[in-house]
Amino acid sequence: MHEPLDDAASRLLAALADGLLLTLRPYADLADRVGLAEADVIATLRSLRGRRTLAHLGAVFSPSALGYSATIGAVAVPEERVESAEEFLGAQPCVTHVFELDDRYRVWYVVVTPSPARLEVSEGIIAAGLDAADRYRVLPGELHKVTTAFDASGVPEQPDVPFVREVGAGALDRDEKALIRLLQGEFPLAERPFSALAITLGECGYDVDERWALEQVRALVASGIMRGIHATVREREEPWRSALVTWICPGDPCAAGAAVSAFPEVLHCFSRRVPGAGTALLALVEAPDRTQLDLTVSRIGVVADLDTPRVVYPVREFKRAPMKYFAEGE
Repeated sequence: MHEPLDDAASRLLAALADGLLLTLRPYADLADRVGLAEADVIATLRSLRGRRTLAHLGAVFSPSALGYSATIGAVAVPEERVESAEEFLGAQPCVTHVFELDDRYRVWYVVVTPSPARLEVSEGIIAAGLDAADRYRVLPGELHKVTTAFDASGVPEQPDVPFVREVGAGALDRDEKALIRLLQGEFPLAERPFSALAITLGECGYDVDERWALEQVRALVASGIMRGIHATVREREEPWRSALVTWICPGDPCAAGAAVSAFPEVLHCFSRRVPGAGTALLALVEAPDRTQLDLTVSRIGVVADLDTPRVVYPVREFKRAPMKYFAEGE
């Protein structure tokens, strides 16, 4: 069981759902929002990180905008082999998310790789490693959104629509790639975190300062490469806080996919053709509790003009890990 959160910690985590403001002293701004001193905000977040309640505080990126390829797969496995399938998939470095559903296809996973060619190789490795008797499929179609953190950087009516701009690795210079590599770690818990980032880069031979680091992060967000600095809270006990939702899309699936992806509660969204039924739109949706989850699914349907959703609640989450972008040499 997780240690209960006090009022200050609860307010901080709730405020972090909107992400850190991109200023030179973001924790001072966060302190103003929750009515605490800046030093108390930093101390509380350090305590939450030490207790592993705050599993990660850092940047959330768009794989597609960085030139990476991603796909979602599912495996139909009998009860006695679910755990072994999850362990195998969870051990693959390219797999960022593994979760189990109470469905015919029990184990679902997300794969993210630096290129389409690497994605094809990874799919082959996964297919070869699964039991031959298992029904395995990579879900073809259009991938609209993939992330591993609750992304509350906007509101449904004014979305930070994912994958708007295909940037790719070639459009980023050496300093920008170094910053992206650094941002994938834990965001500094310090009064001036962008100064801490600049100092770390300076120690690695990069001639930058905190203003450069801040402006680069703002530019990454503006371009759609990065969604912001967000918190990932340790895995919840209640499995009904997330759900895989399927709609049959009567109109343009790209427009519907963009509308669904704009919701911060949506982690993954993709569409695929279903013979005889048209296009199915699938989304993994998260919310703080079952009531809010059901309300969110209803709101998504209204905004995206989708009705009659099929909702499947995950049994458990086996792995959720951020993708490591731009390893040295990429």
